[in-house]
Amino acid sequence: MSEPSLFRHYQIVQDADGNNVELVRNSEQVAVLAFDLERLEYVHCHVLLEPLANRASFEESCKLLQKRGHPALARMIEFGEDEGNPFYITSNVDGEALRPYLARLQDIPGWLAIMIATRAIETAVALCERGEFLSESPLDGLRIVQTAPQAVQVLAADYNVLDTHAGKKRALKTSFEKQAKFLRTFLVEQGGTLPDHALAVADFAELLGACLSSAGVGVIAAMRELRTSLQKLAPARMSGEIPTAQKPRALLAPLLAGYQDVARGLVNLVRIQSQRLDMANPYSMRGTLTKTGRSVLIEQVPPGRISHARVKEADDAAFKITKQRDNPSLITLALVNESEDITCLAEEIAEGISLAELMRERHCLEVQEAYLVLAGLDTALTQLDKSTLPTSKLRLEDIFLLTGFAREDSRSTKLLVSKLNEWPAFNIIVRAHPTLASMSGRGTDPAVLLPPARDGATATAWHGGWLAALSKFLLGFEPPLGIHVETTGGARERETVARLLDDEIAKVAETKPAQRSDFLARYARIIQHYDLAKPNEPVRVGGTEPAVIPGLKPRPQTVPVSKAPVKREMSAPLGIDSSRSSPVALTSGGAARGGDEPTIGFAELLFRNGGDPSPPEAPDWALAAASAPPTLPAHLIVREDVPIWLKAAVFLSGSMVIGAMCAHLSGSALWQKKHTPAPVEATAPSQPSTAAAKPVPAPKAIAVEPEVPKAIPVPVPTPPLDVSAPPKNSVPRGGIFPTALDSIVSEPPESSVPRGSGLSLTLPSGATSQLRDQLPAGNPPAPPPR
Repeated sequence: MSEPSLFRHYQIVQDADGNNVELVRNSEQVAVLAFDLERLEYVHCHVLLEPLANRASFEESCKLLQKRGHPALARMIEFGEDEGNPFYITSNVDGEALRPYLARLQDIPGWLAIMIATRAIETAVALCERGEFLSESPLDGLRIVQTAPQAVQVLAADYNVLDTHAGKKRALKTSFEKQAKFLRTFLVEQGGTLPDHALAVADFAELLGACLSSAGVGVIAAMRELRTSLQKLAPARMSGEIPTAQKPRALLAPLLAGYQDVARGLVNLVRIQSQRLDMANPYSMRGTLTKTGRSVLIEQVPPGRISHARVKEADDAAFKITKQRDNPSLITLALVNESEDITCLAEEIAEGISLAELMRERHCLEVQEAYLVLAGLDTALTQLDKSTLPTSKLRLEDIFLLTGFAREDSRSTKLLVSKLNEWPAFNIIVRAHPTLASMSGRGTDPAVLLPPARDGATATAWHGGWLAALSKFLLGFEPPLGIHVETTGGARERETVARLLDDEIAKVAETKPAQRSDFLARYARIIQHYDLAKPNEPVRVGGTEPAVIPGLKPRPQTVPVSKAPVKREMSAPLGIDSSRSSPVALTSGGAARGGDEPTIGFAELLFRNGGDPSPPEAPDWALAAASAPPTLPAHLIVREDVPIWLKAAVFLSGSMVIGAMCAHLSGSALWQKKHTPAPVEATAPSQPSTAAAKPVPAPKAIAVEPEVPKAIPVPVPTPPLDVSAPPKNSVPRGGIFPTALDSIVSEPPESSVPRGSGLSLTLPSGATSQLRDQLPAGNPPAPPPR
């Protein structure tokens, strides 16, 4: 097999046999499928076979298509000449050409025929609004793509960038009303409005082709009338889905492996939940990781013959970076598996609502709701810039409002029909790795509204101009395909925001796109201006009756926070119009100033260091909050009805508790003091008794080493010798000893001896009773006189 050829940075896609994939071949041009190595997406390379007869007209047409993009038109990426052959590069439309699609069918459901005709007229209107770019054979230049089980879109994949057929087109303009009447009559009379009725495809294709061939710039109003009348024929509700035989084929599907090969490549790693492909997203399947049990989306990485090795490198880089904790706003790649025949990846399913689903349900958001989305998206884009991933496209389908509920949960369904400022909370996460749906051109890319920027003109692709393009889709100025917006109320505010968005997009063409913080600051000033200009607007608070919220008059001048506050006045009550400043364009970088009362922005402090060289001064938030009137009804305001005695009791109780804690910590609390017993004076009993003779247990005392006093010699008196005393043998037993023993017995107990005396006497157990038995009965004899 030959190697794929390379044209500049576009690699020509080959089929399994090694042949280039041709999309168009006629007498005017040859178009082939290619892969952009810089943006990592598929494109169509159109090479004109004849030299340019009017080079200026060719370049002017291509530049106009670049500047005025539309989601129903393939984006004009590049144009020029190569070795004398003019060429132009357009983005891929992953669908089947309308003529071959209708040629392979025998019949078609009536509701599907009405939808195809309506979508084809819408695309023709968008193309004619930009000039005479509708090709001579519209059914070959338009491609049909299935976007939902019951919805298809018709997109323009080829243009007439030459002026050779301009005269012929102007000759066919007069017959458009006639062809439109034929088409509408056919759909009504053949039962196209019936739910299950089928129409002949040959007649429908002939009438539709004649109607589109007669379309042009001069009949845009008639084309819009036909589109409106066809929309009224479509049934309000449809059950089921498009039959299998009538489903349009995806352009890249035949070039990729089947779902069985994908399941075989991830065997033992992922359990495939369903092998039935969804034609709205034909390249991914739902599955469950075998080890962790997490739900994932599985798809294959395109092989080298139809893409490039940079896709695998981008997936590997996203696999490493998205697992880091520093990037919680990026969808995690759970698996990148490379086998011998096929390489597959698995991404974790985001438990939230995508912006595409939100816009299909809400059609458009309010100005304040769009600001919530843009402010949350700014955080995710900051993480994406720091990750240095080669991401060049973010679609509405790649941005998710993470609510914590699964998409199938009933709570998510309720959130879809409510305003964003009524949601409990949400975070925004984005898909930063390339997917087949993104590379094939499916979904809504906000960048189609941006003019091409020079290489290296901006440090990031997610600048203020990109946010402005996204805001156009969110606010309904450029609704996504198949969505019709009917805005009511807030016309002046929406017009001011529209001028701001156009100004930001124009800066991209001048290669001077604003920073995201600068754009958000200017957007916030517009919201603040109209919030102050309409102070008497009724607002429902918590389901109660509408309450009138009086607004604040703007301050005479803006002052920084460090300066002295300026006294403010309250606005006029209900029924009295508050004074307004003279009309001033609010799309300028600074705050609007008109008359004596200019407006201020509530986000000036947040974005004071944005992109302006002289940022606006910050308002005094504390003074504004102090002078602001109550914004709740009287029965919702919490009033302080606490009696004074209860306050005093609480104060005293708290003081006592705090004092007790402090005393305890300092060690001077009453419960921490130890009570010691007082000493008892020694008293001698008058006469010995049996109770006094009982041994008294010595109290247990702490072993303390007392100071031993120095011994003082005391003279002991010696009694005189009594000559008349009887001899030793005649002394009765116990002689003088009874007196000494009696004095010993009559000694007070040890407990009565004062401490520190230094005298102690210890008797063995039973010694006292033995000594008492030796004493003679009666009183002891008196001592002899001296």
